[in-house]
Amino acid sequence: MEALQPEYEAYDEDADESGELYRTIEEKADRIQAQLDALDESLTVTYPDDLAIAGAIVTVSHDGQLKIERGLIRKEDMKKLPSGQEGTGRSSEEKPVHSEKLTRMLMAHRTAAIQAELMNRPEVALAALVYRLAMQVFGNRFRSGHIVQINVEETRLKIDAENIEQSRAGMAIEEKRQYWKDKVEAAEQEGKGLFAWLLDQSQQDLLELLAFCTATSINTVSSRENAPSDEVAALMSALSLDMADWWEATAENYLSHVSKDRILSVVTKAVSPDRADAMRGLKKDQLVLRADEELSGLRWLPDNLKSTHAGE
Repeated sequence: MEALQPEYEAYDEDADESGELYRTIEEKADRIQAQLDALDESLTVTYPDDLAIAGAIVTVSHDGQLKIERGLIRKEDMKKLPSGQEGTGRSSEEKPVHSEKLTRMLMAHRTAAIQAELMNRPEVALAALVYRLAMQVFGNRFRSGHIVQINVEETRLKIDAENIEQSRAGMAIEEKRQYWKDKVEAAEQEGKGLFAWLLDQSQQDLLELLAFCTATSINTVSSRENAPSDEVAALMSALSLDMADWWEATAENYLSHVSKDRILSVVTKAVSPDRADAMRGLKKDQLVLRADEELSGLRWLPDNLKSTHAGE
């Protein structure tokens, strides 16, 4: 038994160390929780409108401690709040100008325009590609088992903009795609593999093909109606992209998707208040057609197609 004593002593020491470590962690967790509770309490603001109809619930816990929850409002009392408030005394979030479907359609057209510009700017495409690679390398991204561990996922814009192929950008992209497809197929007919054919091309041709392939991977589609992100804005700026060169508000791609009030607001700002007033009594379908004519050639853009979120 004596021979086992040191082993038991070592075990007891380990247990003491583990217990001390657990207590330390528990104390730290309690401190963090106390800080979170204090922060939560500091963020709780009682608004006068809420206070007028608010009540409290008093409960007693199993260990006899009294707990009071104040500032509670019954569902049936919510209607007593001033219009536009939801029990917090704060105004509800402003309704977006465009629906989620229209926003994604507009962003798809923006993406196509960036693609169309980028495929003709190899130097910008090279920077965009290197940026993507650097993000993967220095951002500890996953790695695949391929020798060259780079993936290009072609963006499918037709999902969000059904007639994107008939847009100016869509047609420009398809024309360039057919150009490179014909060259690659011609090489195959001569019995050359793709890599062997690429080795025979000039550096400029390789850069132009790189620009096209990189461009097809660009995707700026989002459901959020806001100004372009810094990354998107920087790319648009590098390309000197003006969406008015690639997109125009028409009945199909914009006007039929927004309300009459929105159409009249656009005409007021883009054309004149008088023209908008003259159209005010028209039915929706007639208003859409008239606005289509009025806006033609004026290069008007909604805010989320501009490189900066400037006023309309």
